[in-house]
Amino acid sequence: MATDPLRPRVTPARATALAAATLVGACTMGPNFHRPETTPPPSWAGAASAPADLPSKPVARAYDGRLWWSVFRDPMLDGLVDEAVRQNLDLQTAALRIEEARAQRGSAASQGLPQVNGSGIGGRQRASKNGLASALTGGASQQGSSSAGAGGSAATPAPAPSPYSDLFDVGFDATWELDLWGKVRRGVEAADASIVSAEQARGDAMVSMTAEVARTYLSLRGAQRQRAIVLADIDDEQQLLKLTNSRANNGFSSQADAVQQQAQLSASQAQLPPIDQNIDQAMNRLALLLALPPGALADRLGPLPQDDVALPPEVPVGLPGDLLRRRPDILKSEADLHAATAKVGQAKAQLFPSITLGGTAGLQSIHADSLTDWASRFWVGGAQVSIPIFEGGKLKAQIRTADAQMKEAALAWRGTVLSAYHDANNALVAYADEQRHASALARQLADARRGDELMRSRFKSGFVSMIDVLDAQRNVHQAEQQALQSNVTASTDLVALYKALGGDWSEDAAAKVASTAP
Repeated sequence: MATDPLRPRVTPARATALAAATLVGACTMGPNFHRPETTPPPSWAGAASAPADLPSKPVARAYDGRLWWSVFRDPMLDGLVDEAVRQNLDLQTAALRIEEARAQRGSAASQGLPQVNGSGIGGRQRASKNGLASALTGGASQQGSSSAGAGGSAATPAPAPSPYSDLFDVGFDATWELDLWGKVRRGVEAADASIVSAEQARGDAMVSMTAEVARTYLSLRGAQRQRAIVLADIDDEQQLLKLTNSRANNGFSSQADAVQQQAQLSASQAQLPPIDQNIDQAMNRLALLLALPPGALADRLGPLPQDDVALPPEVPVGLPGDLLRRRPDILKSEADLHAATAKVGQAKAQLFPSITLGGTAGLQSIHADSLTDWASRFWVGGAQVSIPIFEGGKLKAQIRTADAQMKEAALAWRGTVLSAYHDANNALVAYADEQRHASALARQLADARRGDELMRSRFKSGFVSMIDVLDAQRNVHQAEQQALQSNVTASTDLVALYKALGGDWSEDAAAKVASTAP
C-alpha cells in the first residue's frame, strides 16, 4: 500500500510524546469547584410588609447602587466619599494584598516550568598528604619498588604527584517536573481564586468605608442641627425668662415661676457640651477615614445645611438572589471556597509518583587555557522518578486537612449568604418602620407647637400659669429633638440598606485605590 507523502510519519518518539502530552493534560486530582446549591427567598419580607404610603418606598426593580450616596443630594458628602476612596489607608492596604496575591500566583505558575541554573567554578585546590589519594599513590609506588626488587634490578622510584591541582568548570543544569497529576495546575487554580478573594475583600472594604463615611457625615449633620435647635430653644427661653421676671417684679406672677424658667434655661444650656463632643468626635472619625489628622475637617464641615436630609421617593432593591452576584463578602467567601477545593487536588496529587527530567551540560578542564576546547565538553541527562512509599501517614493527613478546610469554607459561604439575606431584610424593615415613626413624630411636633402657641397666648392674658407654659415648651423641645433624631436614623438606615444590598465598588473606584497605593 502506498504511503501518503503529506501525512506525517508516526515515529515511536512522536507517539511517546503524544501519549505524555495527553496524560499531562488529562489527569487532575481532586474535585472540581461548583458553587453550592442554595435557594434564595422569593422576595424581601421587609418590602412586602412595608406600607404603600411611605415617603420613601422600597421597590422590586433592579438594584442600581452606582454612587448610591448621591441620593442625599449633598455635594459635601460626594466630595468626602471621593476623597476617602483615594486616601483611605485600609483600601490602600487591600490593594496591596491584591498585588501580593498576584505575585503568589506567578510563583505558583512557575512550578510547572523548567528550572534552569547556570554555574561557574574556577580555582585551585591542595590535596591532603594523609588523605585517600596520597595513600593510593603511596601504595602504587611501593608496589613498583617491590616488582623492581624481584627482577633483580634497581628502578627509579616514580615521583610523588603534586598535591596541588586546578579545576575550571562552566555549565548549566535544567530540571522539569512533569505535572502528571495536576498538582501545579491545582496550585495555579487556588492562586487565581485567591486573587479573586483579595479583589472582593477590597470591594467589601470599599463598601464598608463608603457606608461609614456617609453614616458618620449624616450623624454629624444631625448633631449640628440638634445644636442649632438647642440654641434656638435657649434664645426663646431667655426671652421667656425676661418676661417672667418682669411679671414677677410687677406682681403678676410668683417668683417661683421665674425660678422654674431659670431652671429650664439651665437644663437647655447643659445639653450643649455633649452635643459639641459628638460633633468633634464625628469630625475626627471622618478625618481618620480620609487619612487626615484630627481637626483637619473643622473648617470644611462648619457650614450647616438648614433642611433635614431628604430621602429618595423610591429605593430599588432587586431580588434576594441578586446578592449572590453582587455582595463582595459573598463573592469573597465563594472564592475562598474555590481555593480550598483546589487545594484538595494539590494534596491528593502528592500521593502519586513524580517524574523529573533533568540535564547538565558544560565545559570542564584542569587548565584554564583549554576550557573552551571541544574536548572539554560534558553533559548528563536523564529522568528521575520519585515514588512515595512510606511517609508515616503525612500525605493522607494533609488530604484530610484540605478536605476539612474545604467543608469549613463551604459552611462559611452558606453562613455568609444567610447573614446577607438577614442583613438586607432587617435593613428594609428598619428603614420602613423608621419612616412610620418619623410620620408620627411629625404629627406630634405639629400638635406640640400649636399647644405651645396657645399656652403662650393664654399666659400673656393671665389665664394659665407659668407651669403650663413650661410644660408646653418642654413638649415642643422634646418633639423637635425626637423628630430630628428620627430623620437622622432614617437616613442612616438607608445607608445601612445600601450597604446590605452590596453598595457600590465600581472599577473606576477600584482604579482610584490602585493608583494611590504606595
